[in-house]
Amino acid sequence: MSIFKTIRMNCLTKPLFNLIKSKELLPPISDTEKTALRAGGVWMEGDLFSGHPDFEKIFSAPYPKLSDEEKAFLDKEVEELCAMTNDWEVFQQRDLPENVWSFIKENRFLGMIIPKAYGGLGFSAYGHSCVIEKLASRSQVLAITVMVPNSLGPAELLLQYGLEQQKKYYLPRLADGRDIPCFALTEPEAGSDATSIQSYGIVFKDGEGKLKINLQFEKRYITLGAIATVIGLAFVLKDPENILGRGGDLVRKIYWAGGTIWALPVP
Repeated sequence: MSIFKTIRMNCLTKPLFNLIKSKELLPPISDTEKTALRAGGVWMEGDLFSGHPDFEKIFSAPYPKLSDEEKAFLDKEVEELCAMTNDWEVFQQRDLPENVWSFIKENRFLGMIIPKAYGGLGFSAYGHSCVIEKLASRSQVLAITVMVPNSLGPAELLLQYGLEQQKKYYLPRLADGRDIPCFALTEPEAGSDATSIQSYGIVFKDGEGKLKINLQFEKRYITLGAIATVIGLAFVLKDPENILGRGGDLVRKIYWAGGTIWALPVP
């Protein structure tokens, strides 16, 4: 088998690869795609796909555990929410019942990842995952409704990049449901491929010398978009005059609330 493998590599694979490369038949990888490919690690998947996984290393990896507070929440609030939700009725009404919405907000299901200091539950990623797993066993719509505010958009962006003034105002409102968030990524021509989005903003200074962004975007299929009051918007920021001193196109996410646009720092 080794002889055939060597012959195949030298006589077929390498010449074919060199031909494709010389003719530039493969599209180039953009800077954004390179950044995405280099982000993070492969964790245990690298071992599994190697064909020779190191099971001793895999099984010795620490596994997360639920806190007592997370267990209590799963046993009480999550069970109650599942009991009051009928998936068939949800699809018939094309919405969650009002009492379900009220229960979600009152018990801060939308603020699981928000720290207690800002009015959230302060759950771990594992705790959040267990809650969503249980809700999904009862209703797909219920699970997605709770999952999106805790995994995408404004709350996470605010926690990572927001000013303290912004955190103090928005995070408690997101935690108790006074504000409903969504993340506007998907576009008609790009789908949910972040590297292909066409929405863009151009940095400029107004007549008073204040920095502003002229936004051009078209989004669709945004979960909770119809009722959202705080919108996380993904777009490419262009700075043709290099006003920011960074040059080029900068991928940036912003959040938009009450007609005010807050730009978050570029990582």
